[in-house]
Amino acid sequence: MPPKRKRQRRLQEEVEVDVDTDEVGLSSDEDSPSPEVQDDNNQKTFYYLTPKLAPISTSTSDQLGFASIYSKLTNSTKKPKISPVPFVSLFNGLETKSKAQQRYDLYNKIWEHQLTKIQSILNNANDDLYQDLIKFINGNQADKLSVAFLQLTSNIANNLRTLNEFKQVLAASKNSTIYKIMSINSKNCTNTRAALREIIKQFEDDSHEIPDEEGDKEEEVFDEEPTRANYDLDIIESWFMSFKKTPNIKMVLILEDTNSINNHVLNQLIKILSAYSTTLPFRIIMGLSCDNISNWVNSNLSNEMRLLIDGYKLKSNDNKSLGYIILNNLFLTPDLTDDNPLLLNKTTTTIILNRFENSNNSIDSLIAEIKLCYMIYFYQSPLSLLHVETPKEIYIQGLRKLPSFKRHIEYQLHKGELEDIEELLTKDEPVVNLFNQAKLKFQKFKLIAMNAINIIYQLHNKRAPVRKQKFELYKLLLSNKLLNSKYLNDILRGLPKLSDTEVGSILLDLTDDCQESIGKIEDEKLIVLNKVISEMENFQELTDRLKDYFNNDVLLTPLDDVVFHEIFSMNGGLIREKWNREPLFEENFENLMINLVRPNLRATIESGLDNYETYLGNSLIEHESVDKLIAPTLSHLFKVYKEAPVAINIYDFYQAFSLSLNRNEIQKSLDKDLSQDEWDKMTYSWFIQNCFELMMMGLLKEKPKGDVLEKAIWKGV
Repeated sequence: MPPKRKRQRRLQEEVEVDVDTDEVGLSSDEDSPSPEVQDDNNQKTFYYLTPKLAPISTSTSDQLGFASIYSKLTNSTKKPKISPVPFVSLFNGLETKSKAQQRYDLYNKIWEHQLTKIQSILNNANDDLYQDLIKFINGNQADKLSVAFLQLTSNIANNLRTLNEFKQVLAASKNSTIYKIMSINSKNCTNTRAALREIIKQFEDDSHEIPDEEGDKEEEVFDEEPTRANYDLDIIESWFMSFKKTPNIKMVLILEDTNSINNHVLNQLIKILSAYSTTLPFRIIMGLSCDNISNWVNSNLSNEMRLLIDGYKLKSNDNKSLGYIILNNLFLTPDLTDDNPLLLNKTTTTIILNRFENSNNSIDSLIAEIKLCYMIYFYQSPLSLLHVETPKEIYIQGLRKLPSFKRHIEYQLHKGELEDIEELLTKDEPVVNLFNQAKLKFQKFKLIAMNAINIIYQLHNKRAPVRKQKFELYKLLLSNKLLNSKYLNDILRGLPKLSDTEVGSILLDLTDDCQESIGKIEDEKLIVLNKVISEMENFQELTDRLKDYFNNDVLLTPLDDVVFHEIFSMNGGLIREKWNREPLFEENFENLMINLVRPNLRATIESGLDNYETYLGNSLIEHESVDKLIAPTLSHLFKVYKEAPVAINIYDFYQAFSLSLNRNEIQKSLDKDLSQDEWDKMTYSWFIQNCFELMMMGLLKEKPKGDVLEKAIWKGV
């Protein structure tokens, strides 16, 4: 072991290197890749000692019950009434139960409308693929084993949903063909025998009905084969030999995750199935997550197996484009309606976009994030009812307390509009009028913003950079980075270099997806642009006319500067901390929505160990009353762990842990007096067990030499 001074110097250098690697800069250029975010909480070797606000009382369940938590959150002295509505009354408990119910109903109405859009998109996403698969299955029987190599995406959840939807489509197909569908995965394919056993089991349990006159005969076939092994495909062959008069029967075997199946098992399975290819109408569908099917086949199937199969290549839709279609249909429509009254603000847009692009393009995760945004918005905002109601009474007071309203008052004060300020603060009608004006501003903003995004999207040409998706343009627009971006500048500078024919083809579709007006709201700049284009003789003027169009105060005004923007946009909720600090914008660890989808693991573990009463004896979880809650020994050890240095001597660690325990309290709970020897044995066993649990959590690690433990640093997790 090196001398103590050298060990300390080496340890200090390691800590300094780790801290330096934790520096994360914000991306200022929209074209630069997002930085790799490292939460500094994962690499810390020190802790702030934060005393709890209130000590644990003798009545733990009362303190931690729903009534107490509700009173603290709402600053209400009244106990909440039990209600079947999952939304609580807000405005410090002044909101009536009927209004809370109305908020919940409004959330359900709006989310059901959005979910219907999502389901419609998903149901139609792979129609062509499903038709090609059905055509493959219904094809004529070949001498070789028919295998469809289906190229899926890298996201397992999306792949399983695609295959499950196909099975539903196949089962619901209205034709004379009877489909026997079997689906296996790597869990069923530990060996060839297990795979065959699962195939036969699913075949026997298949829910497809044979015609009534043949039903009894099917049962007799299986009853006549009691001595055959349950992995013998002759069982299925005998069944088909008994139904020669029913030719329209197809056997479909789906391999869900072919990449994860052992190559030897896969080759053996193909070899066995090919032996029955002339007697059994097998159709094999292999789900593959790979970039190139041909390379995968050459690498994983032997030459002999490749000669035994008749292969077909098929490809599912790219989930990345599917995700953008969902986002465009939900949030990039030009109108604000009662069924779709909300926008995403710039923070939520950034989080959703980055999460979708950097998490294998998971559609399920994307849907969950969108749903959470709506749920959080309606759950925590009593003013959400103003989408369907006129502001009255406490709602007007709520409008006055919004940060955007306070900024509006400061702006009016700067202009010297003292009379307007007095009316807004003392009278209700001016506030209602201001709210109605804000609603019209947001409707006009959405119309103009969507028109501008559609025009920029259509302006893309061969001389421009790689085309950005509309939702990416929306993110840049909300961040005030679109109109002065290099991307748009390159597009506009490239227009004069195009031929008249190329410019003419762009102009044909330039404003096809735009709307000049919705109701009484008009996009005056678009009307002028359409008129100019129709009269344009020199296409070289197009760049100047487009610059005039984009020079629009509505587009140049940040959305967060509009009064009452909190009501018309969703921010995903905020987690408030004792020390307010600038969040990492790319991930935003203080955003409630993203914390629910992807909670910070280490912070959650440490919070649970520190605040054990959140989980133990909580009346929201435990229905039995708890008179006295004793802290788990693991929480005691964690407190000692927080106060310890980076390198911890095991003996000192044990002594500090043992002294932190309340011996009298523990003996009283055990109803037993312990001798010193018994106490030492019990505390030492607790210490060993708790150290092991901290190691399993990743908070401690054992040094290879010496009686020393070390605090674990999470790096790259």
